[in-house]
Amino acid sequence: MKKSQAHKSLFLAAFILTLNFLPRPTTARCESGEVNEYEYPKSPFPVNKTIDFQQPFAAKPSIMYGITMLDMNYAENKRAKIKLLRSDPASFTVWLGTMHDTKLYGLGMRWMACD
Repeated sequence: MKKSQAHKSLFLAAFILTLNFLPRPTTARCESGEVNEYEYPKSPFPVNKTIDFQQPFAAKPSIMYGITMLDMNYAENKRAKIKLLRSDPASFTVWLGTMHDTKLYGLGMRWMACD
């Protein structure tokens, strides 16, 4: 085999081997839902809610959430809080509550988890 053909063959073999080690495209998956806690005239808060995913993620997902509904007594200051307590590939737990003298009757949140 000639020297130039040997170089071409070597280059081609190295190129093909390199392709096997390139990162493969991944598909991201997201799941979303809504949580609403409501009780009147008694306040059910604070409350811990665990949300189970329909299908577990491959690793711990990123979780975003926001308040979608508030029902409070008009006479006190308006304070509501949501905290992410724990998350894993199969579920996550949030704390829904209030602070100080606020009477909270309803609190809703919308969430999205993505890997």
